Amino acid sequence: MKIKRDRRPMTVDTEHMRRLHQEAFEQLELLRTAVEAADQASGTARDTLDDIAVDHWNSYLDVLHMITLHDDLMAAALRKYDMSLRESDGLDSEQEYCGSRLLLLPLLSAMSRRHRRFSDVYGWRGQPQSDYLKESMTAEREHMAELIMLIQQAM
Repeated sequence: MKIKRDRRPMTVDTEHMRRLHQEAFEQLELLRTAVEAADQASGTARDTLDDIAVDHWNSYLDVLHMITLHDDLMAAALRKYDMSLRESDGLDSEQEYCGSRLLLLPLLSAMSRRHRRFSDVYGWRGQPQSDYLKESMTAEREHMAELIMLIQQAM
Protein backbone atom coordinates (compact mmCIF):
# COMPACT_ATOMS: atom_id res chain seq x y z
CA MET A 1 0.00 0.00 0.00
CA LYS A 2 1.34 3.39 -0.94
CA ILE A 3 1.46 5.97 1.81
CA LYS A 4 0.52 9.42 0.64
CA ARG A 5 2.71 12.14 2.07
CA ASP A 6 2.24 15.84 1.82
CA ARG A 7 4.86 17.56 -0.26
CA ARG A 8 6.72 20.25 1.53
CA PRO A 9 7.72 23.20 -0.61
CA MET A 10 11.35 22.93 -1.50
CA THR A 11 13.50 25.95 -0.85
CA VAL A 12 15.62 27.22 -3.69
CA ASP A 13 19.36 27.31 -3.20
CA THR A 14 19.81 31.00 -3.95
CA GLU A 15 23.58 30.78 -4.43
CA HIS A 16 23.19 27.99 -7.00
CA MET A 17 20.50 29.94 -8.86
CA ARG A 18 22.67 33.03 -8.78
CA ARG A 19 25.56 31.09 -10.33
CA LEU A 20 23.29 29.67 -13.03
CA HIS A 21 22.04 33.13 -13.98
CA GLN A 22 25.60 34.44 -14.01
CA GLU A 23 26.61 31.58 -16.32
CA ALA A 24 23.66 32.39 -18.59
CA PHE A 25 24.75 36.04 -18.61
CA GLU A 26 28.31 35.02 -19.56
CA GLN A 27 27.08 32.80 -22.40
CA LEU A 28 24.96 35.65 -23.73
CA GLU A 29 27.92 38.01 -23.61
CA LEU A 30 30.08 35.51 -25.52
CA LEU A 31 27.26 35.10 -28.04
CA ARG A 32 26.99 38.85 -28.42
CA THR A 33 30.74 39.15 -28.99
CA ALA A 34 30.62 36.44 -31.66
CA VAL A 35 27.68 38.12 -33.41
CA GLU A 36 29.40 41.52 -33.35
CA ALA A 37 32.62 40.01 -34.70
CA ALA A 38 30.72 38.13 -37.42
CA ASP A 39 29.09 41.39 -38.43
CA GLN A 40 32.54 42.84 -39.14
CA ALA A 41 33.98 39.71 -40.78
CA SER A 42 33.46 38.25 -44.22
CA GLY A 43 33.85 34.93 -45.98
CA THR A 44 34.86 31.86 -44.02
CA ALA A 45 35.64 33.91 -40.92
CA ARG A 46 32.02 35.05 -40.83
CA ASP A 47 30.79 31.47 -41.27
CA THR A 48 33.04 30.29 -38.46
CA LEU A 49 31.88 33.08 -36.16
CA ASP A 50 28.25 32.28 -36.99
CA ASP A 51 28.92 28.66 -36.02
CA ILE A 52 30.52 29.85 -32.77
CA ALA A 53 27.48 32.03 -32.09
CA VAL A 54 25.17 29.04 -32.56
CA ASP A 55 27.37 27.00 -30.20
CA HIS A 56 27.12 29.71 -27.55
CA TRP A 57 23.35 29.84 -28.04
CA ASN A 58 23.16 26.08 -27.50
CA SER A 59 25.31 26.43 -24.37
CA TYR A 60 22.95 29.15 -23.17
CA LEU A 61 20.00 26.82 -23.75
CA ASP A 62 21.76 24.16 -21.68
CA VAL A 63 22.13 26.62 -18.79
CA LEU A 64 18.52 27.69 -19.26
CA HIS A 65 17.50 24.05 -19.01
CA MET A 66 19.31 23.83 -15.65
CA ILE A 67 17.52 26.99 -14.50
CA THR A 68 14.13 25.55 -15.43
CA LEU A 69 14.88 22.40 -13.44
CA HIS A 70 15.09 24.56 -10.30
CA ASP A 71 12.63 27.32 -11.20
CA ASP A 72 9.18 25.91 -11.94
CA LEU A 73 7.78 29.34 -12.77
CA MET A 74 10.40 29.85 -15.48
CA ALA A 75 9.63 26.40 -16.90
CA ALA A 76 5.92 27.29 -16.94
CA ALA A 77 6.64 30.58 -18.72
CA LEU A 78 8.61 28.74 -21.42
CA ARG A 79 5.91 26.08 -21.79
CA LYS A 80 3.39 28.87 -22.34
CA TYR A 81 5.14 29.59 -25.65
CA ASP A 82 5.54 25.88 -26.54
CA MET A 83 9.28 26.28 -26.76
CA SER A 84 11.66 23.40 -27.03
CA LEU A 85 15.05 24.29 -25.63
CA ARG A 86 16.82 22.65 -28.56
CA GLU A 87 15.95 23.09 -32.19
CA SER A 88 17.96 22.43 -35.29
CA ASP A 89 21.11 24.51 -35.50
CA GLY A 90 21.02 24.76 -39.27
CA LEU A 91 20.46 28.19 -40.74
CA ASP A 92 18.01 28.34 -43.62
CA SER A 93 19.87 30.99 -45.51
CA GLU A 94 22.68 33.41 -44.78
CA GLN A 95 20.54 36.28 -46.04
CA GLU A 96 17.84 35.57 -43.46
CA TYR A 97 20.37 35.31 -40.62
CA CYS A 98 22.10 38.53 -41.61
CA GLY A 99 18.78 40.35 -41.77
CA SER A 100 18.00 39.37 -38.21
CA ARG A 101 21.48 40.36 -36.98
CA LEU A 102 20.31 43.95 -36.44
CA LEU A 103 17.57 42.75 -34.11
CA LEU A 104 19.71 40.10 -32.42
CA LEU A 105 22.10 42.47 -30.61
CA PRO A 106 19.40 44.46 -28.74
CA LEU A 107 17.61 41.22 -27.85
CA LEU A 108 20.82 39.80 -26.41
CA SER A 109 21.33 42.98 -24.39
CA ALA A 110 17.80 42.72 -23.00
CA MET A 111 18.34 39.07 -22.05
CA SER A 112 21.63 39.94 -20.34
CA ARG A 113 19.87 42.60 -18.25
CA ARG A 114 17.20 40.12 -17.20
CA HIS A 115 19.75 37.54 -16.09
CA ARG A 116 21.76 40.20 -14.28
CA ARG A 117 18.59 41.25 -12.43
CA PHE A 118 17.85 37.68 -11.41
CA SER A 119 21.43 37.25 -10.23
CA ASP A 120 21.16 40.44 -8.18
CA VAL A 121 17.86 39.39 -6.60
CA TYR A 122 19.23 35.98 -5.67
CA GLY A 123 22.31 37.70 -4.25
CA TRP A 124 20.32 39.76 -1.78
CA ARG A 125 20.61 38.52 1.78
CA GLY A 126 17.58 38.21 4.03
CA GLN A 127 14.06 37.83 2.70
CA PRO A 128 13.89 39.55 -0.69
CA GLN A 129 10.64 37.83 -1.65
CA SER A 130 8.11 40.53 -0.84
CA ASP A 131 4.79 40.50 -2.73
CA TYR A 132 5.97 43.22 -5.09
CA LEU A 133 9.18 41.37 -5.86
CA LYS A 134 7.34 38.09 -6.47
CA GLU A 135 5.03 39.78 -8.97
CA SER A 136 7.95 41.62 -10.54
CA MET A 137 9.96 38.43 -10.98
CA THR A 138 6.94 36.70 -12.53
CA ALA A 139 6.76 39.50 -15.10
CA GLU A 140 10.53 39.19 -15.64
CA ARG A 141 10.13 35.47 -16.36
CA GLU A 142 7.41 36.22 -18.90
CA HIS A 143 9.61 38.81 -20.61
CA MET A 144 12.53 36.37 -20.65
CA ALA A 145 10.39 33.69 -22.28
CA GLU A 146 9.28 36.15 -24.96
CA LEU A 147 12.87 37.28 -25.59
CA ILE A 148 14.11 33.70 -25.75
CA MET A 149 11.45 32.91 -28.32
CA LEU A 150 12.47 35.92 -30.44
CA ILE A 151 16.18 35.11 -30.22
CA GLN A 152 15.48 31.46 -31.05
CA GLN A 153 13.68 32.59 -34.20
CA ALA A 154 16.53 34.95 -35.09
CA MET A 155 19.17 32.26 -34.61
